[in-house]
Formats: sequence, C-alpha cells, structure tokens
Amino acid sequence: MHTFSVSAEWTGDSNSVGSLQSPGGLHCHFAVPTDFGGPGGCPSPEEMLLAALASCYVITIAYMAELKKLPLQKQTIQVQGVVERDPQTRRLRFTRFEINLHFTVAPDATDAQIESILKLAKDAKTFCLVSNSLSEQIQFEVHTDWSRA
Repeated sequence: MHTFSVSAEWTGDSNSVGSLQSPGGLHCHFAVPTDFGGPGGCPSPEEMLLAALASCYVITIAYMAELKKLPLQKQTIQVQGVVERDPQTRRLRFTRFEINLHFTVAPDATDAQIESILKLAKDAKTFCLVSNSLSEQIQFEVHTDWSRA
C-alpha cells in the first residue's frame, strides 16, 4: 500500500483563492474557474484533475516503453475533459476525457517499434493509476473537527 497526501487551505467565500501543498513538492494556489463564476487566475480543481491524468498517462507510457526497450524520445500530451450536468441528479461531473498524444521517436525506429509505441497509448489507460481510479468506485472517508476564530 502507498499513501499520498495533499493539504489545502481556503479562507473566505467562493471568490477567494486557496493554497495547496504536499510533501512531494506541490506548492500552488487554486481557485474556482471563471466558467463557474470564480475569479480564475490560477489552476482550478478541474484543471488539476486533468493535470494528474496527463502526467500519470505520460509517465505510464514512458515506463512501458522503457520496459519494452522502445525508442521513444519525447511525448506531448493534451487532455481535454468535458463537464456536464446529470439530468437526473443535477450534479456536475466529468463525462468524457479526450487524450491527444504526439510521440517523437529515434530516427532509426522501425515500423514495428512505432506500432508498439502507438499501442502503448491505448494500453496506458489500463495501467495509469489515475485513469484506473477515475473508472472505479472509490471509497471516501471524511473526518471533521472545528475551532472558533
């Protein structure tokens, strides 16, 4: 089992800006996106979810290519997520992720190696921790406490 941790702090109403940090080196601000009436100007939770998916996906492909000794030199990824309101529950949720990848391979890469790299793009969904988690039911535990200002 592996455990990862992120801390967030938010003060004020929904037009405020929060801060995130993690033991792994994450230090950034976040805000409600302008699409949802927020101030924007820094990453939103929605963008960070897409960033987690994008980074996990390319790391997974790089690892798989390394294991197979494929001549993959560079990857560029663009992830787009579509958020829609469920007509029954009225809740907003991501309904689709579109992943566009561009690979740069070594000049001497064979057609068979290139085909294997292209196949990795499809296989990575099964092995990327983030994409795997997005397609599964996840258990949540919420613990609370409080203090007076």
